[in-house]
Amino acid sequence: MRAGAAALVFVTVVACAQASNAQSRSTPANAERSSNGVPTNLRARVGIDYAARLLRSTDPDERLRGIQRAAAVGTPEAVALLAQLAEGSSTTGTMRGDPRALVDLARALSRFTDHERARAGLLAIVTGGTTTASRRPPQVRAGDLTADVEGDPVVRTELARQIAAIGLARSSADRALEQLYAVARSVGVGQAAATNAILRSPPRDPGFFGSPGANVSPATVQLLAQLGDLRAIEFLHSATRSSDVVTRAAAIQALAELGDQRAVSIARAALAEPDTRLRNAAAESLVTLGAPERFKAVTALIEDEATTAMGARLAERVHGPEITKLLAARAAVHPDRQIRAACIRALGRSSDPAAATALAAPALLADPSFGYEAALALARSPAPNAAGLTADLVGGKERALGVRAYVVRALLRGDRSRDADAFVFGLARSKDGRERALGAFARVALGDAGVETFLGDQDARVRRAAAMGSAARPSPESDRALLAHLALEADPLTQQVLAAGLRGGDAKGRVKTLSLVDRAQSGGADAPLAAYALARRADESLEPKVTTLLGDRDPVVRAHTARGIGAAPLEDASSLLASAYAYETDVNVRRAIVSAFAARTNDKSSPSRQRTLEMAATLDPDGPTRLAAARALAGVTAPFGAASSSDVAWLRLQNENGGAPNSAFVGSIVDANGVAVPIAFDDDGFAVLPGLPPGEARLVLAPRLPSYEAKPR
Repeated sequence: MRAGAAALVFVTVVACAQASNAQSRSTPANAERSSNGVPTNLRARVGIDYAARLLRSTDPDERLRGIQRAAAVGTPEAVALLAQLAEGSSTTGTMRGDPRALVDLARALSRFTDHERARAGLLAIVTGGTTTASRRPPQVRAGDLTADVEGDPVVRTELARQIAAIGLARSSADRALEQLYAVARSVGVGQAAATNAILRSPPRDPGFFGSPGANVSPATVQLLAQLGDLRAIEFLHSATRSSDVVTRAAAIQALAELGDQRAVSIARAALAEPDTRLRNAAAESLVTLGAPERFKAVTALIEDEATTAMGARLAERVHGPEITKLLAARAAVHPDRQIRAACIRALGRSSDPAAATALAAPALLADPSFGYEAALALARSPAPNAAGLTADLVGGKERALGVRAYVVRALLRGDRSRDADAFVFGLARSKDGRERALGAFARVALGDAGVETFLGDQDARVRRAAAMGSAARPSPESDRALLAHLALEADPLTQQVLAAGLRGGDAKGRVKTLSLVDRAQSGGADAPLAAYALARRADESLEPKVTTLLGDRDPVVRAHTARGIGAAPLEDASSLLASAYAYETDVNVRRAIVSAFAARTNDKSSPSRQRTLEMAATLDPDGPTRLAAARALAGVTAPFGAASSSDVAWLRLQNENGGAPNSAFVGSIVDANGVAVPIAFDDDGFAVLPGLPPGEARLVLAPRLPSYEAKPR
């Protein structure tokens, strides 16, 4: 097969050279290409034949090259061939069983959206179902940098749909937008991709949404609300008169989100409806619009058992004495545990002093199920008396809970108490290891002691607690102290927490390379940071190992490896990153790859860097990734920016009986920037991690799978 392909390439070159020589005697030199650079002569014909030959191959990689070859030819015939592949009508076969081919097809056809055939092919990808072949687990192969064994074919097919939908939307062709809009209004395959694409490229025609009075689905109403297009207001008003309750409720909320004050009268009338969905939507709309009736509406929802849950959720945004009383009563006693928790959260958002007092009730704090919820809510409360109430907890019956709440509040709001600080100082000198660990964490987190003060403690719990406290004020000095002790640490769990010192990349090489390799492949909580530090120092000798990590089964490890490559001396780094981006399904990994490209200013002239960033800037389904890629192309080296503030995560781990686990647990928190920070839960089942950037974070407890390394075949 390879020998035949090589021979064909040789014949192609010779034939094209002869054709070029013949034409040079009778036509201008540029006659073999059209005005848009598409080849139009024998070269195109031979290129199409070769592409078709590759597409008929049984080798998936050769079929991918066939798609890329046809896209490079770019003639109408080549575009038609690609469209036929997308539609499954090509004589060369179908690509529906190969999600990678669908991704390449979507990108290839997106280059030619001025062709109707290309748009038809893209629509076929958007609306095409997931075939049996694409549901099968992928064959993990050596060199496949994105071999994700958990649902990869299905997720990758969805990636192809999203790319195809964006390509259609970017065409700005009225017919294409209408077709996307029809898919977005439906319920089924392609709806999410079509919605995302329309949100990215909203229609320009005011009549695009249809005429008022037309039948409309809840999905359509929700799409119009997400678009935020004021031209859809009259359309939405007609939807509030729909016979379908779900559509009416969605339309009322959509009008409120668009700021239409006329929705107040509609919502006011809907409050009297017997259907709870309408009453919930009406109350939320009044809250969104800041209408005077919002207090009464939320009160009514809390009082009605059928709508108490929704009322508690809205009470996070509406505060008043009557609402506080209702929440406090249900936080103290209610048969539904979720409603109790929701009421506690709502009290924690209220600026009413009575709300903070309710949270500090001894009975609530002593409740083994809800004391943590109440202390956390009090620690974050904006009420003027919350600081004093939190400090009072430190010396009370629930002192351990109080110390954690005090640290959280001090870090978030800067509220300090001399008495509370003195109590914490005493804890840090206690003979009891559990108390000493809590005191060490608090003093390091509050900046009253350096992490090195406690790293020599004989109790591993104390060393772990001090390491976690250092996250509140990370610095080169604290990282150096953590890594220095990592080399001496004997406790395996503590080693993982101390590896937080790798967050800076270990530019001085304090941790040996072999140790980083072992930790990166260990599947432990510190594996991502070890992969990051290892990738930063990667050269040609480490390239095979880094390539393996870039194709790890765990997307968190892949993302950290990509970030590390951004600072590596590896000459082939841009090619590695481009290969990794090509079929990557995890958005955080794609963001990490774009960040790495941006940081590699020495590779500005690299074709693979330029090509991948241009692809990401136009067709990546994730908005922040597209923006970051565009900024990277403009020369910005840190396209995602840095957080201007930090948050604190206070987590609780329970066993099946609701109590604290009987053994130590180590995990990691993946923050909003995709950075995995190792954490340890204390004897009470709590972990407090400061210094997190604002945004969503997730906890990873289960041991990670070891890195996949292909065996020789």
